[in-house]
Formats: sequence, structure tokens, C-alpha cells
Amino acid sequence: MKTKKVLTRDNKLTSELRRTVKKTFKGVKLSYNEVYYLDYEVNEDTGVISKEEKTRHYTKEQTNRNMKALKSSYLIAKGAASPNEIIEFRNKYHIAASTLSKILGFSKNTISNIENEGVTSLSSGRLIKMCLNNKDIMYYYIKVCDAIDNVKKDELSKNIMQQEI
Repeated sequence: MKTKKVLTRDNKLTSELRRTVKKTFKGVKLSYNEVYYLDYEVNEDTGVISKEEKTRHYTKEQTNRNMKALKSSYLIAKGAASPNEIIEFRNKYHIAASTLSKILGFSKNTISNIENEGVTSLSSGRLIKMCLNNKDIMYYYIKVCDAIDNVKKDELSKNIMQQEI
């Protein structure tokens, strides 16, 4: 993945950095990746830049990404499927993200969005996890899905039932 660049107070490009953050939120221990950049501290009252030490700073976009990562981590800890679990399942059974979305009754891009941006809803995340972990449920949803043709249904059903979940 290409590292993003951020312009510092010195008008120099710096790399976006990552660190693993461990927090307890609502009594649940969480771990997620946070993005930030290093820059000099600014005294908010005087506007003077202290060049003694660099500290972590966040762009608006980084803050939004960090909040999504925190929320996703919380939902996963509460039983939702993680993006990696979904990707591994799709790769194992050769199912496109849009096809899995249709099978589960979501809009076409839902699975792709979860894989890229994290879990957004506990209820949908739990439903996905239950389906990924139970081939009988997945088999049933494939068979009753109106959004895919019968040839694809047969192919996916055979693939799911022949392998261990």
C-alpha cells in the first residue's frame, strides 16, 4: 500500500505513520491501527512553533479513518465479522464481493465497502459472521437468492458444500 504524504508546518512532505492502539471502550478491550503524522507542537495561544520535539498530529481525513477503525474494532469485538474474515471466505470459495452482497440480501457494494472501510453495523456484521461460519445457512441463502442465476447458484452451492468452513 502506498504511503500517503502530509505537508508539515515547515512546508515539507512527511509520511503518514501507523501505530497499533489498545483501548478499553465500554468495558471491551480493543486494538486497532491508527494513522497520524509527526510535526512540531504549536502553542495555541501565541501561535509559536516549538521546534524542540515532534508530536502526533491528525488531518481531518486521518481522524475520520481512525474513528472508523475504532468503531469497526468495537463491532468486531461484539461479534461482527471482520473485513479479513470476509476476504478469506470469499477467496476460499471464489465468490465476488458483489455476489456475496446479493446472496446475503445487501446492496451490491456492501461487502466491498465493509472490506475497505470496516464494519458499519453490528446487526449486519453479526449476520455476515453467522453466514460465514455456517455452510447450511450460506447454502440456504444461495438457493433462495433471486439476484443470481441458477448456474451460478449450483456452482456456489457445490463449492460451499464440498469444503469445510
